[in-house]
Order: sequence, then C-alpha cells, then structure tokens
Amino acid sequence: MFNVIALGAETKTTFSSYSDNGIFTGSVADDLNDINSYKMFEKAVREYIKKNNFKKGKIVCDMHPDYRSSLLAEEIIKELPGSELLKVQHHFAHIAGCMLDNDLDGEVIGISFDGTGYGADGKSWGGEFLTCSRKSFKRVYHFEYVHQPGGDVASREAWRMAVSYCYNAFGADFKKHAASLIERIGRNKVEIVEKMIFKNVNASLTSSVGRLFDAVSSILGVCDVSSFEAEAAILLEKAAGSEETSFYDYEILEDKISVSKMIKEIVLDMEKGVDKGVISAKFHNTLGEIIFDISKRINKETGLEKVLISGGCFQNKYLVDYLERRFEKAKLKLFKHKNFSPTDAGVSIGQAVVASSL
Repeated sequence: MFNVIALGAETKTTFSSYSDNGIFTGSVADDLNDINSYKMFEKAVREYIKKNNFKKGKIVCDMHPDYRSSLLAEEIIKELPGSELLKVQHHFAHIAGCMLDNDLDGEVIGISFDGTGYGADGKSWGGEFLTCSRKSFKRVYHFEYVHQPGGDVASREAWRMAVSYCYNAFGADFKKHAASLIERIGRNKVEIVEKMIFKNVNASLTSSVGRLFDAVSSILGVCDVSSFEAEAAILLEKAAGSEETSFYDYEILEDKISVSKMIKEIVLDMEKGVDKGVISAKFHNTLGEIIFDISKRINKETGLEKVLISGGCFQNKYLVDYLERRFEKAKLKLFKHKNFSPTDAGVSIGQAVVASSL
C-alpha cells in the first residue's frame, strides 16, 4: 500500500508513487499541453489510483500554478477527502530524486541546471545551488537573472537569449558587437527584442542555465532557432573541442553568479576569429569551474561535502566528464544520477521522496 502519489512537471513528465516497497514510476508523457498526451496521462494516473485503492494520503505536484499536472492534482485532491496536497519546488525535487538514486540521507549540496522551473520567488529558475535534505532546501547561490524576451518562445528561438545576454553584458552598445547575429536575424527583429528588454515588456526574468546555453549557441552562430527541444544546447556541445582546458572569467556577486565577463570574452574571441570549437569548449569549462568554485564556497560555509547534480543540462556529457575530472582529487564528492533521469522525467520521483519524508 502506498500513501504518496506525485504528478511531476509539464513536459517529458511522469507520475510516481512511493511506499515502503520502493518507488513506482509511470511512463513518460511528452507534453501535457498536448490534449492527447494529457488525456493519456490523466487516465494512467486515475487508473493507478483506482487499481491500488488509494483513498487517503499525499498528492504532490510542482509549484507552478499553471502546469496541467498541478491542476490535475488539485482536481484529484477534491475527490479524496482527508488527503493532503503538497507542492514541491521544481529544482528541489530534482535534487531529492538524485538523493534517492544514490541512497543518501542528511544534508547535501544540490546543483540543479535546466531550462526552466517555477521558483519560490515566482521567477523562472534554472541555475540553482541549494543546500538540501529530503525535507527542505535553501537556495544559497544562483545565476544572475536576465530577461527572457517572449517568454517560452525564447526557449525555441535561441537568438532572443543571445540578444538578452549581450544587452546585459554590453548595455545599449551591444549591437556594435552583434553584427553577425543582426545579419542572420535582421536588425528590425533584434531591435524589437531590445525594446522588450529595455521596457520590460513580455520579458520575464530567468536564472536558467538552459537559456544560457541557447544564448551562447546563437552568439556562435551554431543554432539560432531550435527545431526540437534543447537542439541549440546539443549542437553547442557537439561543437566543443575536447582538448581545450582554458575557461572564461565570471563574477560572484554576493549570492549571484554573473557571466557578463564571459559573454564579453566570447564575443571578443568571435571577433578575433577564434575557432568555434575552442569557444564552445571554454564555455563548457567555465560552467564546470563555476560549479567547482561555488561547491567549495558552500563547503566552507556549511561543511557539506556531498555535491549532487541534476536537471536536464546534466545530460551534457562534456560538462559531466569535466566535473568528474575536476572533483576527482577534491575532498568534495560528486554524485550524479544512476538509474533515474536527470530530466523532468525524474521530477515526480523527487516530489514523492520529499512528501514521504514530511
């Protein structure tokens, strides 16, 4: 008998139940915004509840108020008197799932990089450094917020994030350094996005490393518009030369990581005609250095030594291999997923872990 059922996120999502007998996870639903995908997901959840005679317990969902899985959770809770609805922050769920995957208890350092997740402050998160137990988390560092012009459109049109990061780094003079981007995209479109950022219109804030990957991919001319999820990031990884060991500069401003210096140096390398494979490798190396640097800082502040990585960005083999080499001789111990997915397919598992611990 189980008393926790978690409904996951929105895309590439699953539902999971958790009991003394372990975890059960349903099949992956591609996109709950697609009506057929949602109906199949809802049917599977309801059939599982009925088949297992679930009458009272905890129904768990993401904090995002508009996720179809969250709305389904609110429907189901009304049908199960005495049950409790819990909402678990997206990136906390990623790390909780990784804790279960590595059979870890106690408190850990959790690093969650992905495309997007609803933050506790109502903004879009995705570049998060947390301290976590299975019950709670604290956000201790994060990537500096930048504008995401056009909202979700920017996750497909990487050039929008290129404009945003360049604007953030260079200010109003960014167009002097974006000639190739303007030539490919068109000055009019770039200036429209510039106005969206300047006037803060339909340009929500995000700390997403996924969107940073998109920006760099477009700045390099690797991918301006994705034809499938994460294409810009995938192509950027493929472009990286494996022999490069150097990295770009960055800043830690209190609890925020600023990559404006890195963006300026990337643009300068482009202007010098540096090979794109070298630039991509240096970008990946920089992310690895940031992770190692912040992990050491958190260790110094808290004494925690176990570092867990989760989220879609850690499907990137180049980045994970870099981290494994970087942490190899350090007193900090790096943990990655073994059996569960680091993507949103694993979010429901983390949600169930948190709920079962409360």
